[in-house]
Amino acid sequence: MSVVPTDEWLQKSFDDPVDMLGRTKRGKGEGEAFYAYLRKQGMYRPTRQMKERFNELKDAGLWGKVSSFEKRYKRKWKGPDVPIYLFPIESKAGLFRSSTKKSGVCFPDEIFLFLQTLENEKEYESLFVHEYHHCSRMKRLGKKEEEYTLLDSIIFEGLAENAVREYCGVDYVAPWTRKYSEGDLFGWYAEWIKPSLDLTRKDALHDELLHGKGKYPDLLGYAAGYQIVRAFLEKNGLNSVKAMGLPSSAFLK
Repeated sequence: MSVVPTDEWLQKSFDDPVDMLGRTKRGKGEGEAFYAYLRKQGMYRPTRQMKERFNELKDAGLWGKVSSFEKRYKRKWKGPDVPIYLFPIESKAGLFRSSTKKSGVCFPDEIFLFLQTLENEKEYESLFVHEYHHCSRMKRLGKKEEEYTLLDSIIFEGLAENAVREYCGVDYVAPWTRKYSEGDLFGWYAEWIKPSLDLTRKDALHDELLHGKGKYPDLLGYAAGYQIVRAFLEKNGLNSVKAMGLPSSAFLK
């Protein structure tokens, strides 16, 4: 299916995002709850400002740009053919509060991207690379979503952002990749993350450590995952694609 024509959906149903999400795999039958979840990831609310943002995205030909990324990386990585949905991003929403120009969320069978117009098209590509790498790794691992552990989560994030570094350049990696020193990350990993690697997403501590909530440093799991993966790739002469299907435990050796 690839890039879904959500520009046409938005043209007709901009004021009813729940109805639009009812056409997605995840939103069928539970549009309200799914919309509430995606709002936390950055999906827009129907406002005049967001309508203008949608028109800007449409004028910039964003759907065509993302479609070209999808074709390129599906070929390069032998990646999955999954529906990709584009929507305007809501300012001051999404996981990365300090950088709300782009956001995304990936499932094994769907990808959602939230965007505004950006001057540098590499920014669009870097978001696509990150989320599509997640989806491609999920396909290779073949695990059920409820089976993913904290170790899986930090390796997912580390691999995806190393893919951004490799394919888009170091200038386009997320700020959290250089937020902390290796020494600090090593200490925090040993103290907090290592004892909890087997936690699944059902345990609240999983997200607290991954996202850095409460007493934990901001985006702790993301930053630790990036350093773990980068060190592993360099030591073993691999890249993010060759390592895409490795079990998460391999990165700790």
